[in-house]
Amino acid sequence: MPATLNDAKSDVRELTGRQVLWMLLGFFGVVFAANAIMARAAIQTFRGLANDHAYTEGLDYNHQIQAAHDQDALGWAVSGALTRIAPGRTRITVTQMNAQREASENVTVDLAFEHPADRERDKELTLVKTAPGHYSGEVEIEPGQWGLTLRVSQNGKPVFQSLNRVDISDRNP
Repeated sequence: MPATLNDAKSDVRELTGRQVLWMLLGFFGVVFAANAIMARAAIQTFRGLANDHAYTEGLDYNHQIQAAHDQDALGWAVSGALTRIAPGRTRITVTQMNAQREASENVTVDLAFEHPADRERDKELTLVKTAPGHYSGEVEIEPGQWGLTLRVSQNGKPVFQSLNRVDISDRNP
């Protein structure tokens, strides 16, 4: 006698409500655990604010604009170069000339290398005068992208500032 549909044995497991509940709980449990791990890692590595005095620096904005106009009025030509002299070691040279293309007197040149993600890696350096209008120095700094602030002061008063982005590499060009 031929088999009917009702007589055929089914190998398909039946999906119950209890199984669906466990699947949902398992899925959301994995999502919750991943979020908890990522939140904990973010909280433990957070170093704080990028700027400790954002409000007061915002109020000082008009002063910064005036300082930029004063800097342009000086007509100074300031140029610099970074040379990787060894892995982890960089030489910085800066040349400064006034509007008459002569070296200015009583000048100090300061540099600040600012790491984009970690303030604790920041480096500051005051360059040494090697000749009139020429300044040089060396710094130990790891490869990567850095913010470079060059400040020139005359008689203790800041008169020139340049903000730059530099890429320091140990690879040969």
